[in-house]
Amino acid sequence: MEHYGKTLKQLRISRNMSQQEVCAEIMSRSNLSRFENQEYIPGFDKVIQLLANLGVEMDEFMYINNNYHISHYERLYEQLIHAENRRNHSELMEAAAKIAVEKGTNRGFYELYLLSQMALLENKLPAAVTIAQISDEMRTVLLDTENWLFTDFRRLNNFLRIFNLEEAVFLYRRAVKEFEKYEAFPRENNIRIYLALNLGQMLAEHGQQAQAVTHFEQAKEYAGKKNKLFQKLTIEASLERVVQASAETKDNKGFKELLVVLSEMGYTDTVAALKNYQK
Repeated sequence: MEHYGKTLKQLRISRNMSQQEVCAEIMSRSNLSRFENQEYIPGFDKVIQLLANLGVEMDEFMYINNNYHISHYERLYEQLIHAENRRNHSELMEAAAKIAVEKGTNRGFYELYLLSQMALLENKLPAAVTIAQISDEMRTVLLDTENWLFTDFRRLNNFLRIFNLEEAVFLYRRAVKEFEKYEAFPRENNIRIYLALNLGQMLAEHGQQAQAVTHFEQAKEYAGKKNKLFQKLTIEASLERVVQASAETKDNKGFKELLVVLSEMGYTDTVAALKNYQK
């Protein structure tokens, strides 16, 4: 398992634990020693048990094993999302170019490439593929998936806009139901929040303001439960835009005051992103 044994050994030593303490009732001490020295590859279930004895979760172990860095995929994904959220065209094109180099690595990188191309198209920038081509690649993947995994929620959130509104609503409702089994999952993060927010934005664009507000409120409620301040403010911006579209007044004093407070606290990137949601 690559250099996982070496990492496990480092963790064991840092915990001041003997080999016998770590491998008790899991494997022989000699096999653990061989694993630590890259001479033996134990079953995955054995590695999980060894980590449990060390008190280390698999996600943290993988992070440590990668020298305290996120994976190359996650790094490129974050660069893309960061650039897209702030509508920074130069950074977006730079991220898309880096991702294009990796598109043949595996299916994950290929889908990330499609996502980067969709971001370019939505920002009216040159792209190598069309929305129709992206749709042809991803529609079947999402519509035919029976047992959703965590990655499928993220995939739906990324590619929600390739579907028509009726399909998007159907998939969102299914996702909410499927998401129940992931309520306690440590990596749950922001996906459910953004699914509701993104569907709300689609509904607003199609003139279904009341339904849009309902989904924004759902996103806001969930963000509140998870103590996600930035997401709550993003949702407030979307709600403000929908309300203003049908109101006689354009006064959004409360929202502007929040932006001032955030600016004074040094969250300039956050303020810029929130302003983009108002456009």
